Amino acid sequence: MDWIGTILENIREMECPCCGARLKSCAVRGITAEPNALVVRLACSVCGENSVAVVKREEKKAVAAPITRDDVLDAHDFLRSWRGTVNEVISPPTA
Repeated sequence: MDWIGTILENIREMECPCCGARLKSCAVRGITAEPNALVVRLACSVCGENSVAVVKREEKKAVAAPITRDDVLDAHDFLRSWRGTVNEVISPPTA
């Protein structure tokens, strides 16, 4: 999970409560992770003051199953007999 990307996206427009500088380039340190949120410490890159933020986590998206050895062997068998172009293999089917 790209939790740091989620944090940076959420704090991009936040301002330091002490000096008012944008926190988009602040230092971020995780404090705790809850099921639906992350609690982080932010250190302002201008004045150095620390603050705490709660960043809501995005819902987890379904992840594809890992590729197995059988999948690789099936792909090998398929490609051994394939006589088309690479684009035909990797392009999504047309409706």
